[in-house]
Amino acid sequence: MNKRISGFDGLRAIAVLMVFLQHRLFDDVGEIGHLGVWIFFALSGFLIIRILSSQRARIERAGSTFWIELKRFLFRRTLRIFPIYYLMLIVMCALMAFGFASPELASGMPFHFAYLSNIWIGSVLHYWPGRYSHLWSLAIEEQFYLVFAPLLLVVAMRWHRVVCGLIVAIGLASVFAMRAAHWPEITVYTSPLTNFWLLALGGAGGLLIGNEQTRLHIALARPSTVFALAACVLAFGALEPVWSTLDNALFYTAVCATYGASIAALVCSIACCSSATVIGFLEMRWLAGLGRISYGFYLYHNLIPDPTRTRRVNALFGGHVPVWAHGIGIALSFFVSLGIAMLSWRLIEAPILRLKSRGSAKAVPPSPSAARNVAPATSNAFASERDPAWSER
Repeated sequence: MNKRISGFDGLRAIAVLMVFLQHRLFDDVGEIGHLGVWIFFALSGFLIIRILSSQRARIERAGSTFWIELKRFLFRRTLRIFPIYYLMLIVMCALMAFGFASPELASGMPFHFAYLSNIWIGSVLHYWPGRYSHLWSLAIEEQFYLVFAPLLLVVAMRWHRVVCGLIVAIGLASVFAMRAAHWPEITVYTSPLTNFWLLALGGAGGLLIGNEQTRLHIALARPSTVFALAACVLAFGALEPVWSTLDNALFYTAVCATYGASIAALVCSIACCSSATVIGFLEMRWLAGLGRISYGFYLYHNLIPDPTRTRRVNALFGGHVPVWAHGIGIALSFFVSLGIAMLSWRLIEAPILRLKSRGSAKAVPPSPSAARNVAPATSNAFASERDPAWSER
């Protein structure tokens, strides 16, 4: 369970870079930030649902129980995502209390602490709250864990693909209904229903490619498939400012479904691929390193301002900051965010991950019956539990 899927850290890095550039360049880069978040969702669904299916299989072998496996899953997720998330919120509250940060959006803190940032943004504010905007996707992921963990641990493993299919169908029906009813775009964008389906789609893909001998696995493993899917996903992302304004709700939903399916297929294709070219690129040291700390980088990056987007700098350049100055500001904010994320990883996250491994081993003591029933192929099929979500990613 401590093995990793080659290429996933690099994919996380690319996704978090998309989000970073979206926040720094605003509308100048279309909707690549949304693409980055959807890649994270599909990747998280791929890993988390495979893990939950593996845990359900352990229950069905009579080697464990529902409550033991639920406790184990929540224990690992809590140790992975809570510490630096709540540390960040506490620090921001302290800065606001002492006048070092604007208290303008303090009303949203109860929502952030409850992992309801998406509800606050989409149903209360109805606009993006600047430096706290990115927390909406972390709320979606936590809500997904709380819904899917007990559901998939209760339902028989043979029905997990059906459950994922139902969630996809409900999600796309929700997208259609909300667009047809002309709900505010930001409400549709941040709703759990309109995002859960992509996590479920990634999970369904992860379950479908478990057997390496299937035609689907073989087709997805080809480098040409990876490149074709990447090109398709990038085309959809580049054109999102166009198709996202479509009035026809059915056509919009169809485009969303195709876009999401392309992203989920790309994640599965990378998981299957063994091409030295593809995996070599995604496993480049700096790229994989950024992917490993991407949760912290994502969490902190929007709190680090671009120093060139201030009134003082704007006045210094006579009201028009040149492109080269903006470039320097973006680079500075990137490296500051990267430095904080690296320190967070070394001082907080990595030590906690070691605690997580020890704690989960104690939480599920091996039993003789379970040991006899575990086949090597099963243990390898779900060997990606190390850091399933953002920066377990």
